[in-house]
Amino acid sequence: MIVIRLAKERVGSNQIYFIVVSNHTTAPTSGRILEKIGFYKPIADKLSNKYCYINFDRLSFWVERGAQCNISLFNLLQPLMEYFFSLNKKKRSK
Repeated sequence: MIVIRLAKERVGSNQIYFIVVSNHTTAPTSGRILEKIGFYKPIADKLSNKYCYINFDRLSFWVERGAQCNISLFNLLQPLMEYFFSLNKKKRSK
């Protein structure tokens, strides 16, 4: 089963969570990562003000192929995913 989940890494004194696609049967918590599709920073940078980035094209690619989101990632990105997929439905219907 392919899972989209958060992978925690430490950069200096800050923590960063990468949004990764991994094979759950061979690497349940760590190990082989198929693709990094974004990141989440609990504390935003003062200069860039970026705290979350996700490549929605790659997310939709993996979801169409049966990948399932981890529950913590789903709760974090649920408002963004609803907004993104509603925009795509409006574009397709026009």
